[in-house]
Amino acid sequence: MVRSGAARSALSRTVAGLSVVDLVTAVVLSLGAAGLASGVIHVSQARGAPGASLGVLAMTAPVAIRRRFPLTAAGILAAGAMVNGLAWGHLVRCGGGLPAVFLVAYSVGAHRDRARAAGGLALCAINVVAQAYWDPRLGVTVLGLMLPVLIAFFAIGRVGRSREQAAQVLRQRSAALRCQRERTARMAVLAERGRVAASLDETLHLEICRIREDAAVAQLALEADPGAAGRMLAAIEQRGRDALRQMREVLGHLGDEASAEPQPTLAQLPALLGRATTSTARLTVQGSPRALPAGLELSGYRIIEHLLATFDDAPRSAIDVCLRFGQDALELLVSGPQADDADLAAAIAAASERAVLHGGSVHGRAAEGRCLATARLPLISGHA
Repeated sequence: MVRSGAARSALSRTVAGLSVVDLVTAVVLSLGAAGLASGVIHVSQARGAPGASLGVLAMTAPVAIRRRFPLTAAGILAAGAMVNGLAWGHLVRCGGGLPAVFLVAYSVGAHRDRARAAGGLALCAINVVAQAYWDPRLGVTVLGLMLPVLIAFFAIGRVGRSREQAAQVLRQRSAALRCQRERTARMAVLAERGRVAASLDETLHLEICRIREDAAVAQLALEADPGAAGRMLAAIEQRGRDALRQMREVLGHLGDEASAEPQPTLAQLPALLGRATTSTARLTVQGSPRALPAGLELSGYRIIEHLLATFDDAPRSAIDVCLRFGQDALELLVSGPQADDADLAAAIAAASERAVLHGGSVHGRAAEGRCLATARLPLISGHA
């Protein structure tokens, strides 16, 4: 499991918002296509000009942006295939051009709605037709094979999109059910406490009425029979003590119910990350970990909980959480891809409410589809 998580984390890394895997793939395909177009890789008698080696990049380099801008990538591929065919004619470029258009067709199907995906598929088909017409290693006769392969890549992307949407709906329903269960449990506890409080109020009212009646009788007997009055006052005292003991037992029972589940601490962050998100969550600890006040531990846990709501909840995503223990402050850093419907300002505001209790602060920013949030909680000397 650890190796699998590390592998997914490496594959999900980005540079300037672009996938590292796509960047590497674009470079490899571009080198291969440039080698074929220039004649460095000998597969035919045709030789290309230096411009052909640069022009062919329009048929491979768009792979780097296929996830973020699939329709743009498909448009560049279609235009690039037409321009390369018209400008340099019969040069072999399919070794890099065909894998590129297949990958872009997959991304178009996986990341765009039906109408836009259909347009992207049409652009990819133009690329394939142009390659088959001009590339001497293909020919028009192979369209019967290449177009079905293109459609297959597109269809795989559509299936993946449907599964991802279904998984997202299930995650949202699970979160809603979890919140509903928590609300129901809180309402049940409040209802039970209300019932107990009403019963306690009735019992105390009855006891006080009895004590008042006994006190009136004792007052009348005080002059006539002081001994009997003293016994009555002792009975009143005992009844009052019994009422107080009963009240303490009820209140103690309510307190035990309220504290039956211990408050979460920073040590429980791994469980939170595993429960709150399906993304690959990486927790790192820097500095010298040490025991902190219970309130500070709880606030740190809740701050992470609030911030996690802003990140993309998908298995392909990676979220980094770092606890940095300094001499005078605990820093919490959370970074990862931003969810499409995330409200970063609301999450920062909720987390800040926790931080200000300890004189701390929370800051966050979003850029190029990624969020970075930092919380700083001052440490009180002597608690370590």
